[in-house]
Amino acid sequence: MKLIENWFSERYSDNLQLSFRVKDQLLSLKTDFQRIDVFDTYDFGKLLSIDGTVQLTEKDEFVYHEMISRVPYNMMKRKPETVLIIGGGDGGAAGEFIKLGVKKIVNVEIDGQVVEVSRKFFPELYSSFSNPSVELLIDDGIKFMKKNKGTFDLIVVDSTDPVGPAEGLFNIDFYKDAKGALKDDGLIVTQSGSPFYQPKGLSLAASGMKSVFKNIKVYTAFIPTYPSGFWSFTMGSDAEIKPYFHNVSPGKYFNKGILDGASLLPEFVKELI
Repeated sequence: MKLIENWFSERYSDNLQLSFRVKDQLLSLKTDFQRIDVFDTYDFGKLLSIDGTVQLTEKDEFVYHEMISRVPYNMMKRKPETVLIIGGGDGGAAGEFIKLGVKKIVNVEIDGQVVEVSRKFFPELYSSFSNPSVELLIDDGIKFMKKNKGTFDLIVVDSTDPVGPAEGLFNIDFYKDAKGALKDDGLIVTQSGSPFYQPKGLSLAASGMKSVFKNIKVYTAFIPTYPSGFWSFTMGSDAEIKPYFHNVSPGKYFNKGILDGASLLPEFVKELI
């Protein structure tokens, strides 16, 4: 008798997908904003999917969360003391800023169900929300920024891809609002997708930030469960963006060498920005 195999697949195109063999589907729900699924996979542990795309797995989440936090933290002349995270309802990014000693972290997640899913299935990530330096708000990040002018040293856009509820986080108006919420020497960083399979996300982020900020910088990381494994992040600031090495103690992925080399880009990526 042949055993039935269950698989979750993220489709990148009509002809390509990445598949995970799963032990069980732990959750499937439709919120007011998106569809959320959680799978127990054989090779990557629990996997969180939103609208059919991998958001994180237990095995490799550390790469994304370290790179969206530790790189921008070390690319500012002044150590950031106030950080705004837009999205990030799993708690992973907030947890990294706690490790860096940031005094005030405001995490604005539009979909409260993402937080509840993290509480139930990813408690180690969720635990950052109980830290006294973290304020968790279930709110619209765009509206929140408009109400808080000149408040933050660093804004982190930890969102899904530029479709659905995250679409408004990849345009010029959003970056103008972000600049208004930043202090004069503040910096914004956003995940900007796979340069290979999702060049639109990187192009939107780079062009939008160029229209608003004096300086931008793109950097990349290897994230096994994201499309192509090659992922981009884009930063914008009116201040100079370069390594200042405030805290380069190694994580599981991040170290001083990664900070030095993350902004070295292949030629085809340079052409996108």
